[in-house]
Amino acid sequence: MSRATLREGQEAAVIDIGSNSVRLVIYRIDGRAMTPLLNEKVMAGLGRDLSRTGELSKDGVEAALRALRRFSTLIEAQGVRSVFAVGTAAVRDASDGKAFAARVQEETGIAMRILDGADEARLSALGVSAGVANAKGIVGDLGGASLELVEVGPKGVGRGETFPLGPLTLSDDKEFDYGRVSGRVANVLEDSRVLGKRGGDFYAVGGAWRALGRIDIALSNHPLGVLHLHEMSRSEVLKVADVVRKQSKRSLEKLEEAAAKRADSLPYAAVVLERVMLAGQFDRVVLSALGVREGVLVERMSEEALKDDPLIASCEALAGRLSRTRTFGRALEQWIAPAFARTDFVFAEHRERALRGAAARLADVGGPLHPDQRVEIMFDLILRAPLVAISHPERAFLAAAIHHRYTKAQPRHAEAYLRLLDEDHQNAAAALGAALRLGADLSGRSEALLSAFELSAVDGKLLLRVKKKAAHLFTETAQRRLDYAAAALGLVSETKIT
Repeated sequence: MSRATLREGQEAAVIDIGSNSVRLVIYRIDGRAMTPLLNEKVMAGLGRDLSRTGELSKDGVEAALRALRRFSTLIEAQGVRSVFAVGTAAVRDASDGKAFAARVQEETGIAMRILDGADEARLSALGVSAGVANAKGIVGDLGGASLELVEVGPKGVGRGETFPLGPLTLSDDKEFDYGRVSGRVANVLEDSRVLGKRGGDFYAVGGAWRALGRIDIALSNHPLGVLHLHEMSRSEVLKVADVVRKQSKRSLEKLEEAAAKRADSLPYAAVVLERVMLAGQFDRVVLSALGVREGVLVERMSEEALKDDPLIASCEALAGRLSRTRTFGRALEQWIAPAFARTDFVFAEHRERALRGAAARLADVGGPLHPDQRVEIMFDLILRAPLVAISHPERAFLAAAIHHRYTKAQPRHAEAYLRLLDEDHQNAAAALGAALRLGADLSGRSEALLSAFELSAVDGKLLLRVKKKAAHLFTETAQRRLDYAAAALGLVSETKIT
């Protein structure tokens, strides 16, 4: 397996061979941004017999091999050369795990790296850190056979540990019994070195926990159905766990469509999350869509790429790979900054600056759309875009700013706008969008032409200085854009030709 550094613009495939599922994801790498291009999963159940026999399920092995043969063919057809396959708890714990890995390579050409518990925990934490701004707390990755816990914080990844607490391990081919399962999980977690009633945030990774998140979104009528960085308080986690463990399989399938495939495992996953929350006394759970697979790629990224802000990198990837799009977005971020020098922050200062930079990168993402369609599409497009390191209120703010980059009107029928943003956030998004619109329309999205104008907030005025040679670019439309941006910022517009 190659340890070569990933290159800008290349594609890379990660194959995750887990206890319950086998998944292929092909990503495009843009700096530190990882954009999924193909995502395919097969529920093979490799670890379903592990606790009883100590070996991989025979039916699961055949199902996994069929999937891996297909994956190998897809990878070859796509021309992807960087392929990273990892096997987790079932493969490492089974007595025939190494023999299975050898058979996979012989029959499919895929070389599998069997992760030990510490490696799996570390890679999960790397993946979470790539998708969460300033992650600090404990990452928990629940697979079919095991639970990995690892510390994450400003200094990177800390201590990690693994426990046999996956739903396949806990079921023991018996009917679910809450008292038995809860007691068993509590006893195992007593040996944890990283929980210790520490409070703060718990970052949840894994398909079963994501299904619990979907159920919480349905129960709470949350206005945004994006799982990445969906948050649940401790009381909300305990409520969802209580609801899930009391439901029949048929009721679970009705409660949330996506839960149908995991109806057998959800009660066990709910108990594990419940006991982890109680043992760690965490304040909230934050769901992460990124985990081991993304961690596999992060450890192969250059130091230069990892210096980039993950939100900015994902916005640049969404906006497009053309250097012109990127350079203009960076220039626009710097150009609008003086207009906000005296405004109050509606988010933490470092987050709002990141959001302004993200919005500048996305200022022309609607360019390919017909003008009559942009206003209807842009809010939802940004709200649900595959962005990382952005909370749900921040998503709504960014979506509103890009919406206002094209129109003065508020987003229509946008529940997330009304419920996730208060009046101050809405006004700040409108001001940001107006500034973006002014800069983009003045310059025709040209970095060179943008430099002919200078924007600043001085003595209650939004002052636009125009170089004499570019005076012909300042039209009546540009004046209207300036007037609106000034009003949105609570200022009066003024223009000077210099």
